[in-house]
Amino acid sequence: MLGKQDNPKEASLPTEKTRSFLKTYGIQNKTVLTAVSGGVDSVVMLHILCVLQKEFELNLKVIHLNHNWRGEESKKDAEFVKNLAVQFGLEFYMETLDDDVKKTELTARDERYSFFERALKKFETNVCFLAHNKNDNAETLIYRVIKGTGPSGLASIPKCRPPYYRPLLELARTEIEDYAKENGLKFRQDMSNEDITYKRNFIRKNILPEMEIINKNAINAINSLINLSVERNEILENYLEKIEAEVFEKGSENFSHKKPSIKREAFLALEKPLQREIISRYFKGILKNRDYKNILKIQNFISDNENSTLSINADTFLKVYKGSVFLYKREIYKLKDGTSGRNKEDI
Repeated sequence: MLGKQDNPKEASLPTEKTRSFLKTYGIQNKTVLTAVSGGVDSVVMLHILCVLQKEFELNLKVIHLNHNWRGEESKKDAEFVKNLAVQFGLEFYMETLDDDVKKTELTARDERYSFFERALKKFETNVCFLAHNKNDNAETLIYRVIKGTGPSGLASIPKCRPPYYRPLLELARTEIEDYAKENGLKFRQDMSNEDITYKRNFIRKNILPEMEIINKNAINAINSLINLSVERNEILENYLEKIEAEVFEKGSENFSHKKPSIKREAFLALEKPLQREIISRYFKGILKNRDYKNILKIQNFISDNENSTLSINADTFLKVYKGSVFLYKREIYKLKDGTSGRNKEDI
């Protein structure tokens, strides 16, 4: 089934890019989960990884989540992927969602990643390959811009955020489809991808074609922006880590959320935009909506108060006390001098 791709001398662009990806991220002699839906992207990804399996000593596993949205069609997808794994001589693992799981894009995404986490634990590995491509990246960026995103959001889908790796992210959908045709690969067509009531389908079917009227290379142009944003984020990350080392109190991670205390005086000495960036990073995973309004509220609180408390959410509070700014939970907390105090929701 691997055909001509068994010969490295005849390797295609998708194969070469995947080979380079594996080398870049040191994916060798590892157990690798390949998430296969049955669509052309994931089938091509699996095929390429099988071509490179011996070269990189990969222990490939095929995993599939049956979302159970389309009745018999979903079952046929699962059966197709299972048969594909058998043809390649690979272990297959599948789960099926219950009928009562909410059928929305967000729920589907959450359920997929929960499934991936369980599969990673089952196979005792930290590598899971996903088949997102260059078009997916552009569509995600457009979606984020429409919904509202900051500069960091322009980086869109990352190539690598362990345990997740995306070897096809620099390949256009047409390149992937050409590979499938050249290698005689069969795959499943998901008709729900034509339903424009789903936002991403609407972007793919309606918005991107309009953009390509202005620039026929819109996909590449958007991905250029994404790549520049990734580089910008890396530079900014290095700079911000140095700033945080100056404003965070070493060895002070003894309060809730494992966040260090902030030196108020050092923090206030920073430029206002830099203060807001530090706050945004500090509250990642804690503050659900880190928009400008909420960040500004916290910034003003730190600036205007020397001994006060701000309610962040139902069980998390921000305290300014004796030159320090720190987070805590619950009603009773221990201050630096060893005394206890009750929170006051001043704002």
